[in-house]
Amino acid sequence: MTALLRMADVRGGYGDADILNGVSIDVAKREIVVIVGPNGAGKSTAMKSIFGLLKVRGGSIKVGDQDVTGWAPNKIVGAGVCYVPQVQNIFADMTVHENFEMGAFLRKGDYSAALDNVYHLFPDLKAKAKAPAGSLSGGQRQMVAMGRALMLDPQVLLLDEPTAGLSPKYMEQIFQISRDIRDTGVAILLVEQHAKQALAFADRGYVLAAGKNRHEGTGAELLGNRQVAEMFLGG
Repeated sequence: MTALLRMADVRGGYGDADILNGVSIDVAKREIVVIVGPNGAGKSTAMKSIFGLLKVRGGSIKVGDQDVTGWAPNKIVGAGVCYVPQVQNIFADMTVHENFEMGAFLRKGDYSAALDNVYHLFPDLKAKAKAPAGSLSGGQRQMVAMGRALMLDPQVLLLDEPTAGLSPKYMEQIFQISRDIRDTGVAILLVEQHAKQALAFADRGYVLAAGKNRHEGTGAELLGNRQVAEMFLGG
């Protein structure tokens, strides 16, 4: 497997405190990789470190052959990585269509093909293109956030707890859309609180605890691992 995104032995966190204590994660093209683990394990911290939102004090982060360790978020976007945070991830007062247009702010030239692709991936949003994004359901707002990130045509999409607070219907819909995005060639790395469901749909997974790698493998392997089930999946 050739890694499109590689996080190698990364240490870092908030202020002077390290939350990550040597975390390593690989994501290949056309692959969905999920990070699971208990609260405080460093899952979201790992995502923010990749995107340049937190200081990295050791290790390296690469996109393809390019070392992006310590880069600012705008440079990370230019390298082909987009991040969808868990909260405050849309412009609520803007329409759905305007949110997508904002997502194309770094693109040069015509972006109509990217817009058509986003509406193809999220057909429910096409009928709501003129509606304020803040008026939509939680699941639809999450779709707007994902679609806006895709307007930049990323190689890697980072999703931080995309199904948090969503109904089972929308959770499954977000998972299915993630598969569809993967099938277009985009690699996806996501943090998920619904560990069993996420591992069931992901290609591979990493279990973090106390800022360190504890287990890794295919989704099926981790679901079938008794130690993982007892310690991290509620038995």
